[in-house]
Amino acid sequence: MTAANTSSAVSSGASTWRWWEARRLRFNLALIVVGWLGYGIIAAATLVWSELSPRLSEVMLGQGLMYVFYMVVVNVLYLAGVLVEGVLKPEPVADYRRHAFRLGILATCALPLIVALAIAASLGLSPSAV
Repeated sequence: MTAANTSSAVSSGASTWRWWEARRLRFNLALIVVGWLGYGIIAAATLVWSELSPRLSEVMLGQGLMYVFYMVVVNVLYLAGVLVEGVLKPEPVADYRRHAFRLGILATCALPLIVALAIAASLGLSPSAV
C-alpha cells in the first residue's frame, strides 16, 4: 500500500466514524423515548391487571435496570454500522448509511415495544386478570 492509499483509507475510516457518531445522539434519544413508552405500557398493565401492583416500584426498578443494560448493548452494536461499512465498502455510501441507520433505529426501537406489549398482553391474559 502506498502512502496515498494509506492516507485515503484512514480519512475514509475517519469520515465513516464521524458520520455514525454524529447520529448517535439521535439514536439514543429515540431509544430513551421508546424506553419510556415501553416502561409506561408495562406500568399501566401491571397496575390494571397484575397482583404485583403493590410491588410496582420493585417491578419497575427491575425493568428500568434491564433497559439500561439493553441501551448499553445496542450502543455497542451500533458500531456494527461502522464495521459493516468498512468491510462492504458500499456504493453509493450515502444511500447505504441512510438505509442502515434507519433499519438499525427501527429494529432497536421496535424490540423494547414488542417486549413491553408482550408483557402487557401476558398480564392481561393471565387467569388472575379475569
